[in-house]
Amino acid sequence: MKQEYKAIIFDFGGVIINIDFALTHSAFQELGVNNFTIGFSQAQQTELFDKFEKDEIEAVTFRREIRKYLKPNTSDADIDLAWNKMLLDIPKQRIEWLLELKKKYTCVLLSNTNTIHYDFFRADLETVYGYKRFSDLFDKTYFSHEIGMRKPDKEIYEYVLSDLNLKPSEILFLDDTQKNITKAKELGWNCILWQDKELDELLNL
Repeated sequence: MKQEYKAIIFDFGGVIINIDFALTHSAFQELGVNNFTIGFSQAQQTELFDKFEKDEIEAVTFRREIRKYLKPNTSDADIDLAWNKMLLDIPKQRIEWLLELKKKYTCVLLSNTNTIHYDFFRADLETVYGYKRFSDLFDKTYFSHEIGMRKPDKEIYEYVLSDLNLKPSEILFLDDTQKNITKAKELGWNCILWQDKELDELLNL
């Protein structure tokens, strides 16, 4: 870890919380959707999901559009359950790691998410670890559905940099999606394409 870094910016899904897109794919297929992977995956997603992550549509609209491809009379609860299936656990080791890093660095969360997912993992964080707010773990949080921007659009990186009042060279960015890393690197950010093996390296501060 280079000491000139002032802030470490973390992606959420796949870095802090474990995720498995295949579980949501399977859940929606059980509800009647064919080829859900064509519309949504880690590498790409359709306009509907992009709009939901930028809060350009509400959850009720998202469910209504998804319901067009589902079995008749599928409930909101069934849709939310299928949509949240991809969200797994936040390992205790990562919580401890964040709290340790906060002693030396400004720790920032930068996440593409949506209201259904946010409500689920925020409640889970409180139930499992007792944290009611993400500010208990991070000095600053940027959720796409709250700021109306999402990765890898250039504007979100520029917004975060300006809001933190930092230079690109002062940031270390961790994300598990290549296109998000590629755009950040174009803007001069120091980046790590996240894999589990990086955890041990970063813990040795």
